[in-house]
Amino acid sequence: MGSGASERGIVLIVDDDKSWCFVMAKLFSSAGYTAMTAGTCGEGLRLADSCRPVCILLDFHMPDGDGGMVCSAVRGSTALRKTPIVIVSADPAEELNAYSLYHADGFILKGASLEKILAVVQSVLRRVDMERGCLEKGDLKLDPEGYRVFRNGRPVLTLTLEQFRLLSLLVEAGPDPVGEAEICRCVLNSAHTPEKTEAIRSLVYRLRQGLGLRLACRIKNLSGLGWAYVQPRVKAGSAPAPD
Repeated sequence: MGSGASERGIVLIVDDDKSWCFVMAKLFSSAGYTAMTAGTCGEGLRLADSCRPVCILLDFHMPDGDGGMVCSAVRGSTALRKTPIVIVSADPAEELNAYSLYHADGFILKGASLEKILAVVQSVLRRVDMERGCLEKGDLKLDPEGYRVFRNGRPVLTLTLEQFRLLSLLVEAGPDPVGEAEICRCVLNSAHTPEKTEAIRSLVYRLRQGLGLRLACRIKNLSGLGWAYVQPRVKAGSAPAPD
């Protein structure tokens, strides 16, 4: 079950307590996430595989298994193994197991305030992004894990290594331009020569093609200065442009 419009990605809540799920869905929706809920381990794993959440908030005791089973399945999945998991339990004795046995990323004792629950999940997400070396600017996030590009928390596309290096370089410097010599050094691993200008233009063309019209227009050529990534300005109080 989904709730709200996603700006920051999907939080999957796996818990058989419908009242708890309702409260958690409202909490994360109000914080800009899409909240999806599952009442069993099996349903939770199926949803995780199809919707690829940014985090799984997982009750430990479930009608068809426990949190340890879900953690094991997620960590054993090539597609999901790095998905952050925060275990929620009314049993404080499970906190050590959450980290040492189940390889969860966080633990919350049921009964904690809504503010603390949100803070723990967001802290886990920040830590995971830092560990991956993710780069964020405006509505865009670049994840070096698989050279993925996210916009408003949603995966947009996967780039080649060279395309990802170029986009990362431009996004990090933006809106300042990056000269061709720097692009050659950081992206093409070569010295700049006149012949490299065409190679750079070809790489930019392929990058723009992959990004699509809405994002491609952010990559601009500043004559004599190089290439730049320009993040669109969002007026105060306005909603992000739809994908």
